[in-house]
Amino acid sequence: MIAAVLGGIVALVLVGAPSATAAPQRAAAQTTIYYDSTRAAELAPLVDEAAEIWNTRVTSVKLVKGPAGITVTTAQNGSAPGTASCVGCTRGQIYFYRNQIQQSGAAPLRVVVHEFGHILSLQHPPDIGNCDKVMAGGRCENAIPSAEEIAAVQRFWARGWRPAKPAPNPAEEREIFESPALVNR
Repeated sequence: MIAAVLGGIVALVLVGAPSATAAPQRAAAQTTIYYDSTRAAELAPLVDEAAEIWNTRVTSVKLVKGPAGITVTTAQNGSAPGTASCVGCTRGQIYFYRNQIQQSGAAPLRVVVHEFGHILSLQHPPDIGNCDKVMAGGRCENAIPSAEEIAAVQRFWARGWRPAKPAPNPAEEREIFESPALVNR
């Protein structure tokens, strides 16, 4: 009888025991980049919207409103619609210039998403003026990064933090945003 009871307990233990499964996958670490838009004046809502555009599309990095990261400033005039002080960084500056944004013909939100793209590691592509890519500048409305741009940001930040790359030249930024969009054939 004791053997039967012990046998039943062993059977119960074996039946109740979880089956062997693969080890759970470890979630990739997410880098947080803080941005301060208190100096962005009337563009502050667009800065928040641009951060949300990137945050809903990439998981390896997150833009969060707060101090001690990227300072966003708006001024009247500058060398380009916007400039970023670094590429692929967690601390730096983004400057937006009202007159140059207006003269560029690009949607202001596109300009803001573009400059955050530099912070998130992106350079300008060779097909300048391609409205499908926010990093291509041009007189475009589209403010949504392409699948290629999103994948590049994912790859960069999934590998872990890297030292900042030099920022684009302000003259190059002006040229990027003043380029006409490619014409559909």
